[in-house]
This record gives sequence, C-alpha cells and structure tokens, in this order.
Amino acid sequence: MQFLRERLGLVLLIGVVAAMLLYSLRLAQEARDPRFSPLPLSYSQHRYGVKGFARLLERNGYTVRPLKRTYRRLPKDADMLVIFPPPFRLDASGTGGDWSAEDADALDSWLRKGGRLLLFSGDTRLPDSLRGDARNRLPIALFPTDRLLDAQPSLPTPWLDGIQRVRLADQQTNLSPREERWVPLLHTGGAVEAALWHYEKGIVFECTDWQWLTNERLREADNGAFILAVVRTMLPKGGVVYFDDAGQGDLEREVGAPRGFWGVAPMGVRIAFAHLMLVTLVAFYSLGKRFGLPRPTPSRAPALSEYVDALAGVYERTQAVQPAFETILDDVRRRLCRRLGLPAGATLLQLIQALPPDSPMRDALAEAHRALQNPQLTPDEALRLLRRIEAANH
Repeated sequence: MQFLRERLGLVLLIGVVAAMLLYSLRLAQEARDPRFSPLPLSYSQHRYGVKGFARLLERNGYTVRPLKRTYRRLPKDADMLVIFPPPFRLDASGTGGDWSAEDADALDSWLRKGGRLLLFSGDTRLPDSLRGDARNRLPIALFPTDRLLDAQPSLPTPWLDGIQRVRLADQQTNLSPREERWVPLLHTGGAVEAALWHYEKGIVFECTDWQWLTNERLREADNGAFILAVVRTMLPKGGVVYFDDAGQGDLEREVGAPRGFWGVAPMGVRIAFAHLMLVTLVAFYSLGKRFGLPRPTPSRAPALSEYVDALAGVYERTQAVQPAFETILDDVRRRLCRRLGLPAGATLLQLIQALPPDSPMRDALAEAHRALQNPQLTPDEALRLLRRIEAANH
C-alpha cells in the first residue's frame, strides 16, 4: 500500500496508457472490419465508389456536388441528379425514417419542370410515376456481381458515334417501354439495358446496372465515353450535377444534435488523434514530475593544481608558506602511498626510496623534501615545486 501511495501518479499514468492503447487496437480492428467500412459514395475511392465518374464530369466542364439532404431540400441550382442504389442496410421501407411523401412529390415536381435524372436502381423514395408498373420497375437493391456482359447501342444516333460496346454487370433485369417517349440506348440480344425517356419537360436516363460507372469498371470498353455522351445530350450547355449521397446513408440530419469530430473523422484520423493525445499526456507528466528518486551527483576529485592554488592563496595571505607546503606534500604522500601499496604511515623519505631511480616523481619529491628544510621558502618556489610534482604525476 505504501508503494501505491508513493507511486499513485505513475500507476494512474500506466492505467491511462494501457486503456488508450486498448482503445486504439479496438479502433484499428473496426477499421479492418467490413461492417465499419465507409459506404461507396460519389467521392469515394472504394472499388464500388464513383469518384472517377465525378472527376470525368468535372474535367468536361460540369460542376459536381454531393446532395446530403432529402429531395424536398434539392438545391435550386441542380440541373441533374444522379441516384445510385441505396445501401443494403436500409430497412424494408427504404426510407430509413428520413424521407416522406413530400420528398417524392418534390422530386416529381422538379423533374416535370425540366430536371435531368440519371437513375441506376429503383428506390422506394422515388415517386410512383418514376417507378412505373411491375414490368418497368428496377430492383430496389442491386447487389455487386462478377457476371459481365457487353451491350451494344440500340440506335445509330449521331451522338453515339464511336461507341462500340459498354461492359455491364449482368443484373438479370430488363427494361420495358413506358407510355412516355421512350428510347432504348443499350441492348444485349433481346434485353434492353439502358433507355432514355421524357418526363414532361424533364429527361430520365435509366440503366439496369450501376457497376459499370464505378472506379473499377469505368475505364473498361466504352463505359466512360458512353455516359459522357449521355450527359452531354441531356445537358449540352453544362450545368451542376448532384450525386445523391443522402440516399447512400451520408445524410445531413435536419433534426437532432450535429455530429462531432469523433463522429465524422475517418478511422485513421481517430487512431492518430488517440496516439497524439497519449504522447501529449506522457510529455506533460514527464515535464511536471520526475520519475523515480533523484540520482546523486557523482563526486569529483579536484585536480592537484586546483587544490594547490586554493591553499596557496590562503597561506600566502596568512604568511604561512612553509606549513601550507608541508600540508600539501603530506596529502601527496598519502595518495602516492595508496597507489604504490605502501603503509599509510610511510614517511616521505621512504616513499622516495620506493620509487624507481629514474622516475621524474622521485626527483621532484627529493627536491621538495630539501625545500621543506629551507625556512626562507618563498611562495613562488613552493608553487614551482608543486607544479613539477603535478607534471610528474601525469
């Protein structure tokens, strides 16, 4: 218990670090889980996203924007609306609780007044006039499939010159004629895969498949050239094209509390933010509190010259050069005796005799021993002898 009391801050920090690391692992696991993968929206780089289609329109002079509101909030500058299949997680009604009959009426009114619509699946949010009868109705959810087929233009129209084939995924669906002016554009044998029809002043392009416009399929065959020709025919003077991201689930809620940073940030940003907070916490803790007990500063043995200069100054001021010189020589004697293994009580003469005859230290100590017998020893002479001993010591 005493250890916990003394290390309470460290224990809490370790607990917080462990919790944040576990949470980061959970976020990383969610990022790898397909259930948490982002939906393929219009600006997604997902294989089933249509970012390439949006960029194709932008490069050809069209303004592309995401629609994240319900149809009754369709912007006034919208010239064309692109509707892809709704996400498979929507409930059976397909509304998700966010659309009402007002949305269908608003879309119907917008089309009748001259709107342009690219329709790639049926949707329960659409007005009944768009969904038509059972023969014309497109499936509500078109699941991805690897079965492919090549469709050819149905009519030799001038704006389809150069289009040889369009590669579609086989959704096993066939479009039937409508009461309005209806023009088939693509066919595979006896099945119509894409058609263009008038909706009073508006125009609708519908297709049985949506995969041919995804990032994975757009560059195959003449897919990109065909859809660009269709858009140019429907909007020859350019305009603003909205992608129905709200139908994909990315809806800006009109009621309720807005989502915060943690709700809209991508998973990688969340993990990086969690790690950044962890590093910041550790940095603040390490700056504000020392880890463990303070370590003592190792003792430093002063150099002999520092010792000599300090004592020389003291004894010179007191006119006691001889006692100061004797004291310093005694300290040198004890150090050399310890180094050479001699008894601590060995005299200076015994130390000199123990040194080799040709040793510079022996000559320096012998001269210093003779200076001890001189009562007229000057401070300069004492300093010279001590510096000679220090040089011989090195």
